[in-house]
This record gives sequence, C-alpha cells and structure tokens, in this order.
Amino acid sequence: TPTPSHPQLVMEALNLGYTVICEKALATTYVDGKRIADASHQHSQPVFVTFNYTGYPMVRELKNMISLGELGKIQQVHIEMPQETFERLDTQGEPCKPQPWRLTDDGIPTISLDLGVHVVHMIEFLTQRTPLEVMGSETRFGNFENIIDNVYASIRYSDDMIAQVWYSKTALGHANGLRLRVYGTEGSAEWFQMNPEYLVFNDRTGNKFILTRASPGIKEASLERYTRFKAGHPAGFIEAFANHYSDIHAAIIRYQASGKVLLSEWAFSALDASSGLKLLEAIHCSAKTKHWVSACQ
Repeated sequence: TPTPSHPQLVMEALNLGYTVICEKALATTYVDGKRIADASHQHSQPVFVTFNYTGYPMVRELKNMISLGELGKIQQVHIEMPQETFERLDTQGEPCKPQPWRLTDDGIPTISLDLGVHVVHMIEFLTQRTPLEVMGSETRFGNFENIIDNVYASIRYSDDMIAQVWYSKTALGHANGLRLRVYGTEGSAEWFQMNPEYLVFNDRTGNKFILTRASPGIKEASLERYTRFKAGHPAGFIEAFANHYSDIHAAIIRYQASGKVLLSEWAFSALDASSGLKLLEAIHCSAKTKHWVSACQ
C-alpha cells in the first residue's frame, strides 16, 4: 500500500488486535511513527517494519565484525543508494512515470521515505551509534517538477563517528547502487548490494581480503540458515528478504509464547523505524535552513 496510507491501516490493525508487519516507511512523519510505536506499546502488540537489506548474510557478517571490534573504533561510514528512475526514459523516449503518490512531497520528501529510511537505518544497524546533528542538502535534477530527487547529508554520531550519505533517483547507470563503506582504526570494509556475496576487508598493514560465506573465520554468514546454496552459487535479494522474514517470524513466535514484545537484533520495531523518521526530518530541516540541525529533538 502507498506509504501515506500506513498510519491509518496500522492503527486499525492494532486496534483489532493484530500483529503487524509494515513495509518501510512506517509513516510519513515522526509524529505518526511515534504514535504507532506508542500504540504498539500500549496494546502490547508488535509492529515490525521491513528493512530487508539487513538480511544479506555478508551485511550481518560486517555487523558482527564491528561488534567484535575487528575494525577497531568506527570513525567514518560512507553509504549511498543511487538509482536512475527519475532521470531515465522509456522505449518511447518518455519519462518512466512512477505511482502518483511518489510524485508528491509532504513533510519528509518521498525519496527519503523510499531510500533514505534504508540508508539511515543501515548506519544504526551496523554501528549502534546515536545521531546527534546533521547537515543536509536536497535538490531536484530529474524529469518531475516540485519533487526532491537527490539528497546528501553529513551526520555526526555519538562516539565521534561521522557518516556521509547520498541517495538519489537521478543517477543514470544505477538500478540500485546501495554501497556501504565503514572505516575504523584497525580496518575498513566495503559491501555492494549488486555484488552481495563479497565483503572487502582492509587491515592497517595494507592487506586486502575478499570475504565470502566460505572464507575461514566467518562467524555469522556461514551459519546453516544462510547456506541454502553453497558459496559460489550467489544468494540475493529474495534470500535477504527470506532471512529478514524468518527473523520476524521468530520474534512473533516468542511474542505468542510469552505475551511480551521482545527485542531482537534482526527484527525492527515501530520505535526503531520512528527514530529513522526523526533523523530524516532533521535532514529535511537542515536542507531548508542551510544550517546544522540537532537530530535529537
């Protein structure tokens, strides 16, 4: 369903006693997202929001490496998600027109609700850092008037970490160019969604390693749940979704057994999604004011 319809539908489902799985973005404003999170808590009914890119085995391996300190103290994260949909032409030479609701910006720009939610959630997922302040830039380059289609942001996080963010719908040549690079005091790592079976790791002595699910020392991505096919037979987008839904299913089973909404590192709540909406609102505010804006308000 279109993103603007999510708050009404989710609230109705909660009031009827349903557990909810909602596609990102949970809502179009932080206020609506927080209202859903509060209702979920009040009803003791889970609301899960799908951030499917976290389901890739090598992304989860990177998260594990960061948590074990294998990259040292994280200093920088660079993450981008360029696409070409608002610049590209169809076979008749006409703009490829998306659904009408994607051509309206209200509150948080729609591109941030489509792409930005993934980007800011991925940073938090990998690093567990809290955003403190942001400087944002929003522009329009593409085929459709009055719609933001390109966003940059510099974000300062807790523990002196900096993130550089770019997401776009006017980057010709990119079908879905999600790429993340993480730099620490002991090493760096890079992962690219179009080549998802490989994680490139660099240590501080100049060594470069290409890690796969079959590499020695792999701890997370080598688990049996990720080995539907042997390494060398690539897993991809559908499998990442399956991993993510499997984790949501496990969280629902735990809820049914205990009657409590239990936290999970792989399944994400309405409160998780709301924190991302708050950061995207701060990016939008900064782009309008051309100043650093607090991400904690």
